[in-house]
Amino acid sequence: MARVYVSSTFADLPDHREAVRRAIRRLGHEDIAMEYYVAEDVRPVEKCLTDVRSADLYIVIMAWRYGFIPPGDEKSITEQEYRAALDAGVPCLAFVLSDDEAWPPKLMERSPKVDEFREELLNARIAGLFTSKDDLARQVGEGIQKWERSDAAVSATTDWGEYRQAVVERYRWVRLSVIAGAQHDRLARVPLLEVFVPQQLRSGRPNYDLPDDEGVGGPALAEDSIAVLGREPKQVILGGPGSGKSTLFQAALLAMSDIAGDGRWVPSSMRNLPLVLLIELREYVLVRSPDFLSYLGASIWERFNIRVGQAQLADALDCGAVVFFDGLDEIFDPAARSRVIDQFCAFTSRFPNARVVVSSRIVGYDESELGLSGFQHYTLLDFGLKEIREFVPRWYRHYSLESDQRDAAGLVRRIEDNPRLQELAGNPLLLTMMAVIYKHQDLPEKRWQLYERCTGVLLEDWDVKRKKIDTKELLPLDFRVGGEQKAEILQNIAMTMLSSSCGAGYELNAIAYGPLRDIIGAYLERQYAKSPGEAQAIAREILNHLRERTFILAETGDGIFGFVHRTFMEYFAARHVLAEFNRRKADYRWLKQEVYAAHWDEDQWREPLLLLSAMLAGQGSPIREVVQHLVSGFHLLVTAFAVRCLGEAGSVPPEDQEWATETARLLVGLLDHIPPRSDHRAAHAAEVVSVLGSIAGLVTFSANTLRKIEAYRNAQVLGDRIIGFQLELAVSSAADRLQAAVVGLSDDDEAVRRAAIASLEKESGNETVFRAFVEALRVERIRRVREPLITALDREWPRRAEVLEAIANRIPNETSYTHTIWLAHHLSVAWAGDIFARELVLRLARLEHPGAGDGVVEAVVLALLRGWRSSPDLRDFLWEKLGKRRYRGAHTAVIRVCAVVDLGLLRAWFWGRLVSSDVLRQIVVSSGRGEDAEKFILDFAREHPHGDVRREARRVHELYY
Repeated sequence: MARVYVSSTFADLPDHREAVRRAIRRLGHEDIAMEYYVAEDVRPVEKCLTDVRSADLYIVIMAWRYGFIPPGDEKSITEQEYRAALDAGVPCLAFVLSDDEAWPPKLMERSPKVDEFREELLNARIAGLFTSKDDLARQVGEGIQKWERSDAAVSATTDWGEYRQAVVERYRWVRLSVIAGAQHDRLARVPLLEVFVPQQLRSGRPNYDLPDDEGVGGPALAEDSIAVLGREPKQVILGGPGSGKSTLFQAALLAMSDIAGDGRWVPSSMRNLPLVLLIELREYVLVRSPDFLSYLGASIWERFNIRVGQAQLADALDCGAVVFFDGLDEIFDPAARSRVIDQFCAFTSRFPNARVVVSSRIVGYDESELGLSGFQHYTLLDFGLKEIREFVPRWYRHYSLESDQRDAAGLVRRIEDNPRLQELAGNPLLLTMMAVIYKHQDLPEKRWQLYERCTGVLLEDWDVKRKKIDTKELLPLDFRVGGEQKAEILQNIAMTMLSSSCGAGYELNAIAYGPLRDIIGAYLERQYAKSPGEAQAIAREILNHLRERTFILAETGDGIFGFVHRTFMEYFAARHVLAEFNRRKADYRWLKQEVYAAHWDEDQWREPLLLLSAMLAGQGSPIREVVQHLVSGFHLLVTAFAVRCLGEAGSVPPEDQEWATETARLLVGLLDHIPPRSDHRAAHAAEVVSVLGSIAGLVTFSANTLRKIEAYRNAQVLGDRIIGFQLELAVSSAADRLQAAVVGLSDDDEAVRRAAIASLEKESGNETVFRAFVEALRVERIRRVREPLITALDREWPRRAEVLEAIANRIPNETSYTHTIWLAHHLSVAWAGDIFARELVLRLARLEHPGAGDGVVEAVVLALLRGWRSSPDLRDFLWEKLGKRRYRGAHTAVIRVCAVVDLGLLRAWFWGRLVSSDVLRQIVVSSGRGEDAEKFILDFAREHPHGDVRREARRVHELYY
């Protein structure tokens, strides 16, 4: 970490300085700027010059002001700082506002000194002419990175600046955006951070929301993923296929690396961390690196051509670097998975200051693998209508032409009007595909059809479609390789990956160049009767074409290839099995025994089999035989999977309705075989609830099934009552489900109320749900229910006055100090600047909470600072609390905030009173060691009425100044 001094005049460049400071911090360096001395142009000259001489790098920014000239001097402080840097041999970077850039006349000085200083900087030390604050931040970042590579920086820093820039170049664009449709006959490129919409997540595993014996349980509070990511030192992020796990990692990686960006998507827990690294675990296992550190050094060199030694990596990790480990679910070899789990534990022990975040699909993940090592678990939630409405317009701003007939508003309406499409659009990957497809044609309502349409667009070369170029010009061979042939090749590749994921050169969705070339060669020999040598030569050409033009298959590492998303691998594998089934003339015996029965319990086969079920139904091949074969063993999990296959098919013929009804009854009945105290009860119950929801609307549930659900609903055991409520929602129609959930908001069981909130919170814009939520908030007394209610209301129906009114009604009777602390923080974030919300926060401070200590007052003080910093009420409140020293922590918080907001309050309060050196140090540190704080300490050292205080103030001044 290098110390970078930033010098400029004050009044004309505050936003530019802030942009520069942010860029410096994002590069992992410490910035020293005038804001740390005082909030005006007059600052302590000698202190400034001392800091300049001790800096590793000096940056000066010049517009059209010369700056403050101290009495008795001829040069401004800014020029004096510049001269001091030159005299001390500190490397200098100067950035001068372009003559062509418009500038407010009131911020311009017309004097010879301005012209002379600008001229010197332009001729001697110029690093760049800037036009805007963003342009300045970009140039400063580039200048620092260049300096980092110079000899002058060797002792002060490492080469991470170049790494960050390389990360930005690699991850800037959405990988699936390179499909037809941009302006001027060029491929569309969609900037990731401009279309990124953060998801909500909940702590724990998904749907495992049964309460304990005391009734504590139900869904955890939904939180913003950007706020949670990296909050704990060790985390696991879980999600389904296409749920956005990798995108979340890449967005955070890009945001932290893009020093010229606005920092909006930098996780709040990572803003002050120096660096972020990414390991894709499928590649890590395939290349067989001995440990993570060795792999990071090798992969950074291979991907970015940047040399980073293990010592440099270790230093970065010791300083708090973040490492994202993406795709634990893609390691299926038990020995390799066990080795990686052990390496996680060793890695976190060796680098306790590093942040480690692991992603995995839900299916196949064993929480005990990392949970016992202290990893916190979170599950990504589907998009609701709010997120869908945000994402679609952002996407279409980059992925449409003025002549296109279909637009973002049309797609959103199409999704809102169709419950099936709304369910699919909750998955970020499927929503992206829908946005791509809708531009050209209407949307199908099944997952596999979405994949088929999207891969069809990807496989049909943009050049062929838009420019009518013959495929032989794109791939000059003596036979046609069009979309159909490419699809067959990809089916062979996907099936080989799925079947050989533990073999040499293979891992799930990762394959080495040699085996990949052999698969294509074998296809050419079989399909076109090519000789082995000729097939291998053609395979190389086809492979290069697939990499460069279709964007389905990509080189993810040095000689390592994979589908750009694992979902495409699963789709093509399912297609391969379907083709084989048809080639075998509908051989159901083979399908039942060698496909479904052989693989239903293998995690890597789950998605391909579900997609296959829908494809079979799509071509008119009944899947009843498959389902019957699987449920014949009367085992809950295989029966649940079989019924899920039925739901994925999307329809049940009239002649099969009675059988399907009986199968659903059997599934619910199998819940009775799980002991009430079983560790697996919650997971199995959640699976049954999810499966029944997938067939609701396809199957008529029998009276016996409904009676069984009613028995659960009225059971003595609370956990069974929750299961009954969830089953009741699952088997209801959409309208009945909504009504049942609304009724559940007033249920006697807390966990039922929380489950009802979780079911309803995605109904963004539904006024019936909004009114029900507000009414529930008015009467709810339990903190664990109130907080999810308030969070859902402020997220899905932001800034509605009724919400604050409901909160206000409850405050006089609030007895939970932990909820009071939570509420103060929440209001300061969700309602920042609102006058009524500020009044509610002040009311919270007046509540009596016996035994609460200083937490409430401290929370209120910090909330006022966060949400209403400039409010006069803040100063009145601080003055009042300075006189109440009942709790040391609260008093300390008041002092810290006063040091930031108004040192005059502290001076008025402590003048004439005894004050300890601890308090004086808090004032100096909290104020950023600025000139005002120094003047405060010097006044106390010289003039305070108490000699002990004068003595302590002198010691503090010597320590900090």
